Amino acid sequence: MISSFFTSDYRDGRVRFGGKQYPAGVFAVHLLNQFYVDDTAARIAVFRDSLHFHILRQLQNGYLNISEFAKTGANTLEAVKTLPKLRPFDGVDVEELRNTIATLFTKQVGQEICEYFAAKAKLSLLPQEEIAAGTAGKMIGDFSETEQRIAKIKSILRFFDTLADDLILAHQNLLNFCNRIDEADRLDEAHLLPLALEIFENPRFTKSGEYIAVKKNAKSVSATLADRLDFDSYYDLILTDFFEGLHFGHYPRKCEICGRYFLMQSARRQKYCSYGIAPEPYRGKSISCRKYAAVLNRKEKAANDPIKAIYDLRCAAIRTECGRGTIPKDFAEAAKRIAKEHKLRALSDDRYAKEQYEKDMSRAALYAETDGKLK
Repeated sequence: MISSFFTSDYRDGRVRFGGKQYPAGVFAVHLLNQFYVDDTAARIAVFRDSLHFHILRQLQNGYLNISEFAKTGANTLEAVKTLPKLRPFDGVDVEELRNTIATLFTKQVGQEICEYFAAKAKLSLLPQEEIAAGTAGKMIGDFSETEQRIAKIKSILRFFDTLADDLILAHQNLLNFCNRIDEADRLDEAHLLPLALEIFENPRFTKSGEYIAVKKNAKSVSATLADRLDFDSYYDLILTDFFEGLHFGHYPRKCEICGRYFLMQSARRQKYCSYGIAPEPYRGKSISCRKYAAVLNRKEKAANDPIKAIYDLRCAAIRTECGRGTIPKDFAEAAKRIAKEHKLRALSDDRYAKEQYEKDMSRAALYAETDGKLK
C-alpha cells in the first residue's frame, strides 16, 4: 500500500509529507546527510534478492510459487525495519505498512491468487460457442478484490526492489550537483537548472497526482491550490522534491565548517550553515557554524548576492543624499531601517525576493513608504 503514505503535497515552495511541512528541496538534503548513517542503502540491499523481481514476473505472467511468495514477504518486512532510519520516512506509519505486508504476503493469499489465475485461464480456454451462449458470464466471480491485492503487492515489490539503487543513484547525482554548484554564475533557477538537467540527464518521473485545496496553516480560513503527488519509487520522490525546490530557489549546499549539507533558499553564496554545531566551543559555549566562522574572521562570499547588492546600493544612496542635505537625517535613518526590514524579509521569503523586493527597494517606493510611516 505504498501510495497510501508515499504521497506529498506541493504548494508555493513548501511540501507536506507525513503530516509535517518542509521547504521544498529538504528531502534531498536529508539524503545527502543520511546516506552513510547506519549504511542505510547497504542494510536495505541485504534484504533485496532475486525473489522480488522473480515474483513480479510470476504475477505478470499469471502464475505464482507460493513458498517463494511468502519468503519474499518475510524479506520485505526486514527491509521495512531500516526505512525509518531515512528521512522523511521517519514520519511514515511503519506499523501500518508492516501490517499491510504481513497480511498480503501469506500462503493463504498466495493460494487465492493461484486460484484467480486458474479461473482466468479456464475462462480463456472456453470455446467461442460457449462464450456466445453466456457460459463465461456464469463462471466469472468477483475478481476485483484479488486484483486490488495483486496491484498492491506489485507496488510494494517494485518499491523495495529498486529502493537501494534509488538511494545510491540519487545520492551520487546530488553529490555531483553540490560539487559543481559554484560553476554557475548565479545561484538561481535560471543558472542552476541547466547544470541540474545535465547531471540528472533530463529525468522523467513516474508519478500521478491531483489538485487539492489545502489551508496554509491551522488558523487559515480560506484554502489554496496544492499539487498532491503519488510516487512509485523513492528516486521519483527525491528528484521531484529537488526540482520543485530548485524552481523556488532552494538548493543543497555543503557547510565548510561541519561538513553537513543544508538547504539554501536564496541566491547567496553562503558557505556556512546556521544550525550546525562548530567543532570547537567559543568561551565555553557551543556555537553555530556561521558564528564560528565569524569568530575566525572568515567571510562568506558576498559576490553575486542580489539581495545584499540591492540593499547595499540603496543604503549608499541614502547616505549620499543625507550628506548632501537632500533628505533630513531622521528620514535617512528611518529609510535605512525599512530597507533592512525588506532585506531580511527577502532572505527568508524567496517568493518576495523574486517578485517584489527590488520594487520595494527602489528610491520612489522606499521613500514613499518612509514618508508614510513618519507621518
